[in-house]
Amino acid sequence: MLEPLPIDFNEAAHRYQWQPTGEWLAHSVTQIKGASMADSQRAALDRTKHIWEPRGKTVHSALEAHLLGLGPVGLEPLGLGPVGLGLEYGEWIEPLLNHPFWDQVDPVAVEYRLCDLANSIGGSCDCLLLEKSSGRYLLCDLKTQSSLKAGCYSTDCQMGGYLSMFCQHHPAIEISECITIWSRPGKTFVTRAKPDKCLETWGACLADFQANHLEVF
Repeated sequence: MLEPLPIDFNEAAHRYQWQPTGEWLAHSVTQIKGASMADSQRAALDRTKHIWEPRGKTVHSALEAHLLGLGPVGLEPLGLGPVGLGLEYGEWIEPLLNHPFWDQVDPVAVEYRLCDLANSIGGSCDCLLLEKSSGRYLLCDLKTQSSLKAGCYSTDCQMGGYLSMFCQHHPAIEISECITIWSRPGKTFVTRAKPDKCLETWGACLADFQANHLEVF
């Protein structure tokens, strides 16, 4: 497992702090990615936050415990032990944790905090994985969706943000693919993206933010 970087995270304020200097980073990957979001889309997210936020946090926590090898013991504080898995978010969690993808990889970093000090940006990737068969590194992000029929959307910008930070802090690690895990009620599936495309998308998003949205934050 990678040693954690010296970064603190204030969850309530969604702010990252670089411990060696005490600097609070001005922005996050999430803020930059969402800065150009249409007002109607932002309003829809705010309107449904009470639904997707607890689901996302719960399912992410279940995956984190699973990857760290905590098993049912790690899930019980979340109400997600053997009994809890059949409750509110069991439809998402059971197919996620039982997906064969996890048998093909080993975790290298889980809920890993990252930063770009030059641009004062922080972020947390869900996990970095090592593919057993090839020895390739895979950067992975989990998305939960409310419906089995929900459509996929591009995660290239977000993945590119995390990838750029990994390149800065761990240049010896060559990430071969960016993986998105889509967790829906009753089904989990995987999509893959090329790192170069993700970095290109993030670069364009960051440039747009710096040119047009810096005053927002």
